[in-house]
Amino acid sequence: MHGINNYLNQPMMIEQNYLMSVLSSLVLGFKTNSFESPEKINQKFSEQINAHMNTMASKGATQFPVVINIIGPIIKYSDWYYTGTQTILNICKYLEVDERVSGVLFNIDSGGGMGDGTPELADFIFNMQTPTIGYSNGNVCSAALWLFSACKRRIMSPHANKIGSKGVYIPYSNYEGIFTKLGAVIQDIYAPDSSLKNFAWRQMSENNNPKPFEDSAKEFNAVFTNDIKRFYGDQLKDDGKFFEGEVYSPQQALEIGLIDELASIDTALEIF
Repeated sequence: MHGINNYLNQPMMIEQNYLMSVLSSLVLGFKTNSFESPEKINQKFSEQINAHMNTMASKGATQFPVVINIIGPIIKYSDWYYTGTQTILNICKYLEVDERVSGVLFNIDSGGGMGDGTPELADFIFNMQTPTIGYSNGNVCSAALWLFSACKRRIMSPHANKIGSKGVYIPYSNYEGIFTKLGAVIQDIYAPDSSLKNFAWRQMSENNNPKPFEDSAKEFNAVFTNDIKRFYGDQLKDDGKFFEGEVYSPQQALEIGLIDELASIDTALEIF
């Protein structure tokens, strides 16, 4: 837990190897207190886009594409070093009504992240009237796949890493043992008519019963699955592995319809 994002005991969509790879930088950030404020992160993100648009306009261009970078863990609110989906959503709303914008390319390199906030942004991207392209020269996994798939056209570099890992899990954490070891006495006393309050948590902590959390993950994953099918339509070929969480190379992704083509980002931008 850091800032106002909630990462524990709620649906997460992140590729495990990717999570391990980013933890070291996050631990260092906590240790050195080097994280930027959400306001600074959002300011830099907006300034980068505005600078590009102003440069294109100063050159006399009346229409031009805009690149939105989604690099790093997917989180709802800007934090650590990363821009949140709520900020990206607001930028998309701004670009959608700007007649100068000929298209939006979402440059994605992410192993996934939070469930909360991701479907909202994906749905907006899918319904944008402005042409959109999802592009990656790295990873498009889990939550990142939700955003990538919402784009009208999907392109990867032939040298990109992988795409897939579709699925949801809930990281359960209970720190009561730490406080108890330090001498604290912890006892939750609920109102008699609050038997369903914190039900999933109580089932895990008191009975080691994961089913309520499993049901929650299953429900969230069903939304993920329905959106993927809605975004792709008949283009995606179900090989029996994709919806189970398999990952693919760019060439394999092309074969089953996860992407439309292999190309460089410069070639992708020429489409607009």
